[in-house]
Amino acid sequence: MLQDIYIQYRGACMMLFHKNGAELSFRGTAFLAHPDGYLITAAHLITGNMELMVAPLTEADDFAPIRTETIAPYQVDIILLDQDRDLALLQFREEIELSVPDHIIGKPDQVPIGNSVACLGFPFGYYNIYNPLIKQAVISSKILSANETRIFLFDSLVHDGNHGGPLINLYDGRIIGVVGGRFELQEILERYFGKTSEIRIKTDVSYAVSIEHAVELMEKEALTVI
Repeated sequence: MLQDIYIQYRGACMMLFHKNGAELSFRGTAFLAHPDGYLITAAHLITGNMELMVAPLTEADDFAPIRTETIAPYQVDIILLDQDRDLALLQFREEIELSVPDHIIGKPDQVPIGNSVACLGFPFGYYNIYNPLIKQAVISSKILSANETRIFLFDSLVHDGNHGGPLINLYDGRIIGVVGGRFELQEILERYFGKTSEIRIKTDVSYAVSIEHAVELMEKEALTVI
């Protein structure tokens, strides 16, 4: 099952970079969500009026070097930002050939607690290690925030480079969430509940924002989402 998910999404899951002059700085993960060249990622990866680029996975299934010089990034524009729900809609600046799986948007309201999921991303990109990594997890809880954001908690500790990547339902192979990061109580209270707290609790779970909120961004651009 995980092998099928990896094959299905490896072409759609991309590294997100900030371009500053001739330098590229890794920011996290983004993924193709529409065949017209639109991508979804986490808004907290974007600061100010960044010039952004994405780079797809170029390696096949074989053992890949831990470092690579074969990155071929493409420029993307920031189309919409939803800071309240920590989501961003991006679009390729130029037309390129895309590999977007069919019917990738899942139905989060039909995903029960205990359901198996997977996340795919580039966890060690901040260390210039651009190997993708797929992880399996279980939906541990579902939270509704003060601003009506639906949030999945899952029992796998993701690294910073996974932020912005897809959370995929293993039952039907469709995306149900956008990975936000580790579930850190202080950050969650401030971002989604508008509260400050001195409480610092280290957990072994992570969270993802329900994909339906990303669909709302695409629909604002009059995109047909299937």
